[in-house]
Formats: sequence, structure tokens, C-alpha cells
Amino acid sequence: MRKKLLLSLLVFQLAFCTLLIASAEAVTPTNLEMIARVTGVKPAGETMPNPNQTDTNYAITGTDLGIVWDKGGGQYFVLFGDTNGHGPNDWRSNTLAISSDTNLADGLSFDTMIQDTPGHAKEILPSKKINFDEITVIPTAGVTVGNRHYIHYMSVNNWGPAGVWSTNYSGIAYSDNNGATWTKHPTARWYNNTTNWDNKFQMAAFVKDGGFVYMYATPNGRFGDVYLARVPENSLLDINAYRYWDGNGWSASQAGADAVANGVAGEVSVAYNSHFNRYIMTYLNEHRQSIVMRDAPTPVGPWSGEKILVPGDFTGLGQYNAFMHPLSNNGSTLYFIMSTWYPDYNTHLMKATLTADMLGSNIVTDPGFETQTATPVMAPWHVDGEGGIDRNLGHARTGEDNGYVRNGSGWNSIKQRVVVQPNTNYTLKGWVKTSSNNTTGFFGARVPNNGAVISEVPFASLPNYTELTVQFNSGNNNFVELFTGMWADGDTWVQVDDVSLVKEANLVGHAGFESQPSSTVSSPWYLNGNGGIDRNLGFAHTGANNAFARYDSGWNAVKQEIFVEKNTSYTLSAWIRTSSNNADGYFGARLMNGGAILNETSFASVPGYTKHTVTFNSGGASSVEIFAGMWADNGDTWIQADDFTVTKN
Repeated sequence: MRKKLLLSLLVFQLAFCTLLIASAEAVTPTNLEMIARVTGVKPAGETMPNPNQTDTNYAITGTDLGIVWDKGGGQYFVLFGDTNGHGPNDWRSNTLAISSDTNLADGLSFDTMIQDTPGHAKEILPSKKINFDEITVIPTAGVTVGNRHYIHYMSVNNWGPAGVWSTNYSGIAYSDNNGATWTKHPTARWYNNTTNWDNKFQMAAFVKDGGFVYMYATPNGRFGDVYLARVPENSLLDINAYRYWDGNGWSASQAGADAVANGVAGEVSVAYNSHFNRYIMTYLNEHRQSIVMRDAPTPVGPWSGEKILVPGDFTGLGQYNAFMHPLSNNGSTLYFIMSTWYPDYNTHLMKATLTADMLGSNIVTDPGFETQTATPVMAPWHVDGEGGIDRNLGHARTGEDNGYVRNGSGWNSIKQRVVVQPNTNYTLKGWVKTSSNNTTGFFGARVPNNGAVISEVPFASLPNYTELTVQFNSGNNNFVELFTGMWADGDTWVQVDDVSLVKEANLVGHAGFESQPSSTVSSPWYLNGNGGIDRNLGFAHTGANNAFARYDSGWNAVKQEIFVEKNTSYTLSAWIRTSSNNADGYFGARLMNGGAILNETSFASVPGYTKHTVTFNSGGASSVEIFAGMWADNGDTWIQADDFTVTKN
């Protein structure tokens, strides 16, 4: 692209010429095991290790959370929520431990805890402890950048029914003295709406990646969707430096944020696992009464459907949260800290094995209905009319269970809400069979809450399971509702199994510029220099629109950040044509923020649309910038570009 970067291109390509490219695999948790207590008093008869003896060593008899992050120097911070001690007047809103334990097979041991007096863990972030003002201050995430440590916390106004609470705001606190003291920054805060209590960024999880800190967030309580922001890692305290994922790109407005994963989600934890080349997300789903896991190839998704990490009936402990330990991030063994309500309020170290599965590209949760533990139906599936789950009745296409609807009249359907990327193509598939009298069935996608149909296929009598396929574009929608249903006329039934929804392979958003709303370039596309969108001017390669760059001097280009799997090979292509005086055009991919060029091809005068193609390897990057541009060295010069694609090799 830029002439002075040609040398860096050569250096970068040589550095990766012997790179062994890993293939990402989706993952499923198996072999769940409770390893040890982390906090609390070991009750009579319990055989698990209790290495920290927090009741006698730190005056902690009960606490929860256990957020773990790498603090540097071979140590980890372990951060807890509301903490009980000896007596009613020894309530602390939060406490903090330091651990250098790297052998988690026999439990997680502390080196020490931050203390205010010997043998008494300190409350590191104070709270007013006044109900309907500030009843407590609860930490939700932590990260270390350089020598400074950061905590994301929420100021709780009041506790409501189970899983419901209201927050005044969330904020960032920092420490420059190894966690001994913490300062709540006065402006690094996300204030809640005290009318609806619905700000999207009240609870968080942090992931450091590529010079940014990604902040996954939910509203207060456990019933919201998961949203995403990011900030340069050295700007965590600058609220104006945060950018919010809007479904296609990054917006400076919180209000523009769209969900990256649909809830209900509480106490989120996110980490990158280099062994599987996948991002892992865990949280409590109150509707399913289970701790669940999702995985994705990039920080923005697409996130898989939920997979059960800790089932709701696990030893009757009333468990919640699964905060992953960083020592899990490079292997197939997942260690995490889990909290329990009873028989006591405390934390435990858990272990699961991550195994490869075939569900990673499928964003439907419980696609085969195999984790349904009750009839008629459980979240995330829902029913209009009459229906439920055939559990181990021999009616399933695969496995033991399937969904069904059955009634004598009216509309009856089984449905699920999922997150999609706006203006993106998807393929929906499912296997359906029906009673012989069915005449008016439909399988498809629509706007949630029984909104407008986006696309559907009709079906009549299907005596055997038959695969149905619907292809659709999500349009301006961030959520869609998948449905299988029928209009009943007499006793009529439909059975469905093995539902899948898969995003198109092309990673480029607004790839043909048809969804660009005006002649000004808008997210996810950006400009260097001068350019715009040709709308309905007859200049497009296909469709009505194309992008252009045009000026009489300097570098001018259209570009987009795309999210990729690390250490993976991709093919980039687009159709380009130019003015007759163009002599110095470039098309390719590079690292973000003016980083090294991964690969590019040059072009001079191209009088008719010509397809240009380059391959590149993402290296250690989770996002790269694709571009098409030219140096306007010969006066008024232009290029036009259309129909971009980036696909994994």
C-alpha cells in the first residue's frame, strides 16, 4: 500500500513463511469435576481440599465470585464479592487475594490476601452500605496493563428478587501499588438509567487482545444480552476512548451498541484459548438454571449456541458464575471458580475438559433439544400455541429428543431468538416431519416477538424427517427469531430436530456496498483521503452501488477492519477499475493502526472491472484491515471497487 511499507511487507512475509497454521475447532465441555474449596469453612465430612482456610487466615466465612486474572510477575489476582466474616458487623463488599499457584490439579492456593489488619482481608473498594442508595460495590472484572491494575465494578443501588438488582453506575478502579490500595476513577463510569435501569454496560468481562482491552458487558442483573466495547489498553480510564460494537463496526455511542450474544446472561467471563484458537465465554443462564459456555473464532463472534458447562441439578448447590483461570488458556483443561448459594455461600475450584465438536459454526442453542430437562419446553426454546419436547419417545431424528407442536386449531410454533450480524447472509436448516393432515406449515426466520417474516419456506405433509433450508439476509436486524410451525385444522402435529443457523463464509460487511445508506462512506467501511459511495449511478460491478476513492494527490483508499482467526490463511478478492491515469494502486490486507502489510497486489490503469486476489495469513492478529486504494500522483485519479470477499482457506 504505502511505498515506505514495502520493506515491512517483505519482512513480515519472511517471518511467516514457515508458520504452521492451526485450524480452529469448536469446543464442548465434558468431565465436570469439583476440585477444591477456594474459600470458606470446610464442613464435617467434606473430603475436598481447602488450602486457604480463609475463615481462620483471613476472617472470611462466606464470599462469592472469584474473578481471576494475570497480574504479571508469575502471580494472579483473585477477586471476590460480598464477603462475610465473624459476626454481623464484619461484612465487606469485596476482597482480593494474590496467588502464584500454577498446579491447580489439587486446588488453588493463595500466597496472601490484601489485609487491613493481620488476619483480616481488607475491603478494597468501599461502599456506603445504604439500601436504595448504594448497598454495595461489587467487582465484575479485572485486567493488568503494564504495572497498573484495573477493576471493573458496579455500584449496586438495591437488591431485588433472585437474579434482579439495580445499579447506580459501573466504573473502573485502578491500583499502582500491587493492589494494596485502589482509586475509583471519577469519570471512567457508565451511568445507569434510573428510570428503566437498562444501561447495557453495568457488568463486565475483560480480554486483552491486539493492543486493545475488549469489554464484554451486560445490564444489571442476570437477564440481559451480552454487549461489547473496546478501548486501547493504555486508555482504560478515558471514557471517551471506548468504542461500542454496533453489529458491523465500532461506534462512539453507547446507544449504538448491539448485542454480540443473546442472553439471559449473568456474571460473564471471557478468555482466548490458544490451544483451540477459540474465544470462550461462560455465564449463568437463569432461565436454564445452568452455567453455560459459548465459543467463537473472533472476539466479535459469531458466538456458538450455548453448551451446558454446569447443569442446574449439579449436586444441588445453587451454583452461579464460572470465572476462568488464565492457566486454562493454552490447553484442553478448563479450570474455573464457581460460587454456590448453599449449603454455604462460598467459592469452589472446578475443572472440565474441552473437546472438539461440530457445533461451532451453528449459533442455535440446543439445536437437537438434547439438553431440555423438562416438558413442555424450556428456554431458549419457546412455544406459541401448544407444543413441547418429545423426550426419549423414539420420535427424534438423532439423539433422544425433538421439539413438537400439536393442536386442533390456530397457529402453533416452536421458536428461538438468536443474535445475527445486520445486513448479512445466513443459511437456516432443520429437519421436519408432520402428521398426514398438515397442509399449512412454515419454517423460517422473522423479526422477534412474532414480527415480520424475513424469509420462510412452506411445507405440507412430511411423513418422514425432511431437511428444510431457508436462506435470508438479516437486513437491519440484530436479532431474528427462528420458527417451525403450522396452522392446525383438526388434530395436527409437526416435529422438528437438528436446527442450524450458519453465517455466510464471507467476512466482509456491506461487501457490495448495497447496505450503505448514503453517498458518504459509513461503518463498517472507512476512508483514507477522499472517496465515497456511488449510489445508483451505473458504476457498480453488480447491484446498484460501489465504493470509490478519488483525489489529485496523496493516498486515497476504502478500507474495513475484519475479524479473523489467529494464525489462519485467508483469500481476499474484489473487483476494481480505475481512471486511465492511475499508475500506483494497491489492494491487500495489513495489520491494524498502520501496521505491517500482510500481502498486497499492485495495479495501474484498469479500464474495466477486473478481479484482484491476494492471500494472507493473520499471524497473531484477531483483526486486520483490508484496503483498495491508490496514490494520486498524476492529478485527478480515481478507483472504483465492488464485491469484496474474504474467506478462510
